[in-house]
Amino acid sequence: MEQIPEALKKTSQAFLADVKEAFGKTLVSVIVYGPAVRGETSKTPYINYLVVVTDSTPSELAHCAKYMKSWRKKLISVPLFITPDYVQKSLDTFPLEFMDISSAYNVVFGTDILDDLEYTVDDVRNECEREIKGKLLHLRSEYLSLRGDSKGLIDLVQRSLATFRLLFSGALYLKNEDIPTKTSALLDKVAAVYELDISLFKKLIAVANGEIKISDSEADTLFDLYVEELDKLSDEIDFMS
Repeated sequence: MEQIPEALKKTSQAFLADVKEAFGKTLVSVIVYGPAVRGETSKTPYINYLVVVTDSTPSELAHCAKYMKSWRKKLISVPLFITPDYVQKSLDTFPLEFMDISSAYNVVFGTDILDDLEYTVDDVRNECEREIKGKLLHLRSEYLSLRGDSKGLIDLVQRSLATFRLLFSGALYLKNEDIPTKTSALLDKVAAVYELDISLFKKLIAVANGEIKISDSEADTLFDLYVEELDKLSDEIDFMS
C-alpha cells in the first residue's frame, strides 16, 4: 500500500464523504489506485476509486449518480463498484486488472481487500495471450482508416500504450520479475526483459506528448515498427504456453 500526496488525501476524503452519504452502512471500503497514487497526472479523469459495497445492484448504485458531474470536475474517473467477494471470485478471469490495481493503491476507508492477492501462472498467461492478440487485431483494423494521418495514428498509439500497462505487468510476472510502480520504469523493464526497442517506445511517447513533430509518412513507419515490437512480445508469450 502506497502513501499518497496531501492533495489526493483531501480529494479522497471528500469522495469518501459522498459515498458514505450515498451508501451508508452498506459501504465496506474505499480504495484509491492507479495513476494518481503513482504520482502521474492527466488532463482527463485519472483519479481512480474502488468502492466495495454489500449490494451492487444498479438501483443501489444509483444513489451516487448525483455526484458524477462534480467528481468528473475533480478529475475522478467513474468508480469501480464491487462486492466483498468479487475479487477472489474474479482473480482467475481478470488477474492483470487486479495486479495493476494492487500495484499502487491506498485504503481510504475500511477493509483492505487487495492485501496478499495470489495469482496462478496459467491464469496470467492466458489473459496476457488473449489481451495482446485482441489488441493487435484492433490496432491493425484501426490503422486502415488512419494511414497517412499522423495525428490520428499517434493518438491511437497513445491510447493503446495506456491499455498495454496491464499486459506489460503480466509479461513481467511471467518472467518472475519485479513489477515497477511507475509507468516509465515498467516500460523500461519490459523492454529490457523481452528485448524490445525501448528507443522506439520513448520516441512514440515523446511524439504523443507533443515533444517531437513528425510527418504523416514518419507516423506510418513508426506505427509499423510499433506493431512489430508488440508482435515479438506476443510470440514470446505464445512460446510460454
